[in-house]
Amino acid sequence: MHKPVLLQEVIKYLEPKPNENFIDATFGLGGHSLEILKYIKPYGKILALEWDPYLVAIDKKRLMKNKNIILKNENFKNIKKVVKEENFTQIKGVIFDLGISNWHYKKSQRGFSFQKDEFLDMRINPFEIKITAFEIVNYFSKEKLIEILEKYGEEKYANKIADEIIRRRRIKKIETSKELAELILNVVPRKKKIHPATKTFMALRTYINNELENLEIGLKSAYDVLEKGGRIVIITFQGLEDKVVKKVFRELKNKGAKLLTKNVVRPPKKEILENPSARSAKLRAILKNGKEEK
Repeated sequence: MHKPVLLQEVIKYLEPKPNENFIDATFGLGGHSLEILKYIKPYGKILALEWDPYLVAIDKKRLMKNKNIILKNENFKNIKKVVKEENFTQIKGVIFDLGISNWHYKKSQRGFSFQKDEFLDMRINPFEIKITAFEIVNYFSKEKLIEILEKYGEEKYANKIADEIIRRRRIKKIETSKELAELILNVVPRKKKIHPATKTFMALRTYINNELENLEIGLKSAYDVLEKGGRIVIITFQGLEDKVVKKVFRELKNKGAKLLTKNVVRPPKKEILENPSARSAKLRAILKNGKEEK
């Protein structure tokens, strides 16, 4: 079982208590939710949203007997719609654990990882999203490729990478994650531990799945469905996500919300050693209409 990131910190800031209701906006394999459940028994419920239909199918088998989790195959941008449909009320907290799960990198076979040799798909929900990474890489103009790499990946070598993509695809279509990663290795200097393809892969995935736009909608909607005194805890893994969170939290603070994390909370060294994927995690938390700050 993959260990969820910043688990103790999530519990600390969410403060779950017996019989309270929570929303897990990014259920994945349920690591955070299963921990929250320990605190909200016997009657507390979790409304769990997971956008990937294949992950939902896996979760349904695992959680069949768990009556405290209501699992829905939905994007968190539709949080209000799901809350209304399920008549889910008295919501004390919402947890967002952004990015994609380890399962996506290791088992989905959709080309999310540059360490694998898989078809360039990168859709989190292949039934809702029509465009794949293959189509972007092979058919988008140089200008559009540069725009995506710069806007969604903050890639300073965007021009070089786009040039190489255009050159290669004239000879042969770029079909797999391995081909794309090797192409980038040819034109981007290797620095430190971070693989040169990291930003390109992040940019493509973020663009295809509309992640930053959905995050802004989802975060504001989550705040709206919270009870007064309810909390949002959010974990980001890249700078662009964190920018969106800071922007939305600033707006909510202006409406009377209280920031629970003055500075961003990061995983302790011990956790990073045990779980290297936690190294870039940042946690922020906010309280709905808490006491006015002095």
